[in-house]
Amino acid sequence: MLKKRLDSVAGAEIGKGSSRSWMAPDRGLLSSLVVIVLLPAALAAQLASTTTTTSPLPTVYGSGYQLPLEFEGERTPVNEVSVSSGVSTFYDDNVLGTNADRLIDEAASFDARLGIHRRTKRLTFSLDYVPFFTLYRQISQYDRTNQTANLNLSYRLSARTLIGLNETFGYQNGIYPALASGPTLSGLPSPIGLNGIIVPYTIRTLTDVSGVYLTFMKSRSTSLTFTGGYSQSKYGPGKQQNIGLLLYNGQGFSGGMTLQHYISAHTTLGILALHQDTTYQGGLVFGSHQRTQVESLYFSGGSALSPSLTVSLFGGPQYVRTLGLVSTVDTLSGHFQFSGGGSVTKQVRKTALNLAITRSVTDGGGLYTSVVNDRAIFSARRRLIGTWEGDLHVGAAREDTSLFQFVNGKIDGVIAGVTVNRKLLTQGLVFHVSYDTMHQLSKGPLPLVANFDRNQVSAGFDYQLKSLNLGR
Repeated sequence: MLKKRLDSVAGAEIGKGSSRSWMAPDRGLLSSLVVIVLLPAALAAQLASTTTTTSPLPTVYGSGYQLPLEFEGERTPVNEVSVSSGVSTFYDDNVLGTNADRLIDEAASFDARLGIHRRTKRLTFSLDYVPFFTLYRQISQYDRTNQTANLNLSYRLSARTLIGLNETFGYQNGIYPALASGPTLSGLPSPIGLNGIIVPYTIRTLTDVSGVYLTFMKSRSTSLTFTGGYSQSKYGPGKQQNIGLLLYNGQGFSGGMTLQHYISAHTTLGILALHQDTTYQGGLVFGSHQRTQVESLYFSGGSALSPSLTVSLFGGPQYVRTLGLVSTVDTLSGHFQFSGGGSVTKQVRKTALNLAITRSVTDGGGLYTSVVNDRAIFSARRRLIGTWEGDLHVGAAREDTSLFQFVNGKIDGVIAGVTVNRKLLTQGLVFHVSYDTMHQLSKGPLPLVANFDRNQVSAGFDYQLKSLNLGR
């Protein structure tokens, strides 16, 4: 039973990465991309293709993956290489991301997409790489190349042992929800993922999260997984930072152990013990250097209530200890913080929905160091008339500094977006139009430039240039 589930989710996303350079993409990642692009040429003679159908499965919190949110019976190609390109135009009513100096502009974007998905009896491999270039009509400081990449690799060493590697990398000059977003995901986010809703006041952002895991199947219904992770976030100089409003760069390491047990074919229980150690440098609110250590113990459960409905819940204590200068105190004594949350996923023939609500200690998105983060994310996909399809996402977050008794700060953020696309008569050609909005309000020691609202409207075309089957 458990072996089948490991096979079905071994290639799903975790969202983790490593980086050596801040001003340019990771050299190791680019080298890997070169090897990966050349490898399929040796397999070109294999003409058969396979697809897989994704259905909701009960999972435990911290299991390390989020499946794409798909329709019931939707079939996803898994053994192919695809290359596509696109062009978009968009309107931005707050390019600098600050209400204090609001600038409106229009821009064009040119992107390319490389997707490689391979699955064999032992190996599951997935790579999605998207470089895109933006060209503004007036504000040239954002005319740069941006990149996002997601890598997932798992290999079955034996009938009872599975090893995996996962990475998510992003390098952006500005904020482009419609251009840089990946597939809509289901379930709960990773417990070591970076803040994804609160937006810092900066021009350039690098995020990189990676992880490795080793899973042992102790029996047909019980598994034990050991994980190690690394995260990095860096923020380049923005216009507001010229007057000394620095952001916190973060570097973190984590290690954990997850025990998962299926009590039936549709229900699973789990326990996650997780250690996180993150160092922050740069900002002003908590001093220029701070280190946060978090010990977490989560109890979780998941159940497939029907073939199309899955529910997951988790909860447990977190013990937080902070080292570094905060006001006049060098070290804050540790204290306990409760964390918890849950998700509901519904997938039917024409509609797919996911709602995830979490409360935990996370990074502060560059504005603060570690914070208590309450967030909710709702995602929906809907097949409309004919070949039209719609995607909707809404997210809200509140992060506060209640971990620190001498600092009273709070940030509320809301993001939302809707995309409508249609497959045109020409094979591989897709038209899309989208609207994205962001609103943020802070209270406490942050400068007023942290408050802003922003709207973007974009439209464009994507075209699949080539698709190569990799066989079985």
